[in-house]
Amino acid sequence: MNAMSNPLRKMAALVAAAVLSAAVIGQDGTAGGSSPLKLTVSDVGSAEQVVRVPANKSVMVDFSQPVREVRVAKADIAEVAAVTPKQILVTGRSFGTTQMIVWLNETDQRVFDLVVDLDLDRLVASLRTTVPRANVRAHAVMDSVVLTGTVPDADSAQRVLELAGLYARNIVNHVKVAGVQQVLLRCTVAEVNRRAVRQLGFNGWIAGDNVRDMFGVSNLNGINPSNIGAAEGVNVRGRIPFLVGENGIPITRTPSLSFGFPRVQMQVFVQALRENGLLRVLAEPNLVTINGSEANFLAGGEFPIPVPQSGGSGGTTITIDYREFGVRLRFTPAILGDGIIRLQVAPEVSEPDFSSAVTIGGFVVPGLVNRRVETVVELGDGQTFAIGGLLSERVRGTSRKIPALGDVPILGALFSSVEYQSDETELVVLVTPELVEPVSPNQITSIPGSQMVAPNDYELFVEGKLEGHNPDVNPMIQRPSSGWPVRAAELHGAKDNQPLDSGHGGGPAAIGRGPAKPIAARLYGPVGPAGGDETW
Repeated sequence: MNAMSNPLRKMAALVAAAVLSAAVIGQDGTAGGSSPLKLTVSDVGSAEQVVRVPANKSVMVDFSQPVREVRVAKADIAEVAAVTPKQILVTGRSFGTTQMIVWLNETDQRVFDLVVDLDLDRLVASLRTTVPRANVRAHAVMDSVVLTGTVPDADSAQRVLELAGLYARNIVNHVKVAGVQQVLLRCTVAEVNRRAVRQLGFNGWIAGDNVRDMFGVSNLNGINPSNIGAAEGVNVRGRIPFLVGENGIPITRTPSLSFGFPRVQMQVFVQALRENGLLRVLAEPNLVTINGSEANFLAGGEFPIPVPQSGGSGGTTITIDYREFGVRLRFTPAILGDGIIRLQVAPEVSEPDFSSAVTIGGFVVPGLVNRRVETVVELGDGQTFAIGGLLSERVRGTSRKIPALGDVPILGALFSSVEYQSDETELVVLVTPELVEPVSPNQITSIPGSQMVAPNDYELFVEGKLEGHNPDVNPMIQRPSSGWPVRAAELHGAKDNQPLDSGHGGGPAAIGRGPAKPIAARLYGPVGPAGGDETW
C-alpha cells in the first residue's frame, strides 16, 4: 500500500489543479480579471516597385525619407545593409525572386519585389560589336537569357547563340532570320564516253586426202577451237582418217568471217572487228529545301539481289535484297551573309552494268556504274560552280603471234592476232543554287503531260500516232516543262521590268520573262548563263 500511494497522490493533485484553472478562466478568454489576448494577421501588401540586382553584385538603393528597418524575405537570395538612414546596399547572392520590406515607422511600411538575375550589359555590348547589323535584344529571367529580334542571315544567328552561351547555360532563342530562306539547287551531271575497238585474228586448219603427209591447226586466241581425232570404231592399223568435230567443225559466234577449200580440206576462221561506241549521260535533278534542312531526291529504281542464308536444318535459303540506282541528289544549304550560300551537296548517277554481272544461285546480278561527288562549296545566289570533273583516256593494245611464223611478211598475219582498244571519258558536275519564293497557283508553268491529247481513230489507226494533235500548242514554241519556284527578283519582274506574260499559243504563263521564244533560243539551267539569266 505504501508503494502505490505516491503515484495516486500525484494524479489527484494534477486533477485538482485542472479543475481550479477551469474555474478561474472564464468563457470570454480572461484569466483572473486580466485583459483579453487578441491576434491580428496582416499581409505585407503588393509590391510598389521592382528592384533588380545582378548576381554576385551590389546596387545602392536611395529612399526619399529615412527608413527605420529593412528586411528581405529570403536571405539566401539577397542581403541588405544600411549605409545611411536613406541609403541601403543590396547584394545579390543567388538567382531568384523575393521581397524587400521597408518600415518607415511602426505603422507605415513599404514592399518591393527583389529580383536577382544575370548582368546582360556586357552581352548586349558584345552583340553590337560582333553582329552590328543584327537587331537583337537580350532579357534575363533569373539564370536564363531570352533573345528576341531579327538577324540578317543564319551565320549571324549562329554567332548570337554562341555569344549568349558564354553568359548563360539556358538560352531561349526567339531570334528570326530575315529574308528568303528557301534554296533551289539545279544540278547537272553530263558525261560522254567514247570507245573504239579494232581486232584482227586468224584460226584455221588444213588436212585431208590431198595433204596426206601432214596436217596443221592454228588455235591462237581460241577464235574457233578445233577438235582433231580419229572416228569412233576406226581400225588404227590402217590410215587414220581426219575428223574435225562430230560432223565437221562447228562455227561459234566469235569468228566474223570463215572460208575454206573443200578439195584441200582447209578452212580459215577470221575475227575482224572495228567497233565505235558512244555513251551520253545527262541528268538535271532540281530540288528545293529550306535553309539548314537536308533534301533528298531519287529518280530511278531498285533491282533485286539474292542473298544466300544458312537454314535451320543445315540447308541454304535465298532471301532478296534490293539495291537502288538512278539519279540521286542530296544537299544541305546554309544561307550566309551578303547572299552567299554554303552547300553540302552529294549528286550521284548510277545504272546497272550487265557486263560485270555475277550469277548467284541461278540469278544474274548486274554490277553498278556510279558517278558520285560529295563536297562542300560556297557560292553566290544564281552562280554556277563545277564541283566535279573527269577527263580519262585509256589505250590498250595486245598483239599475239606464233614464233617465227608470225614474223613472216604478209603470210605472218595468218599466225597472229592483234587487239587495240581506246576509251575516252569526259564528266562534269555543275551546281547552281538560287534563293526562291513560292508563287500563286495561277503563275505555275506547264507540267509534263498537261498538254497531251489522246489520238482519235484516224490518228491512231491510219497515221499510227499515239498522241493527238493539240490545236492550242504551237510546235515552234518551247516552254519549260517543270513548275520550279522562281527567284525573288524574277517574281517581281526585276529581270526585265515586264509583268507576267502568257506568251503565245494560249499556253501557260512564263514567269517574269515576257513572251515565249523559239526553240533555237532556249537554253536554261547550269549549262546556260549562270544566275538564272537563261532564255526560254
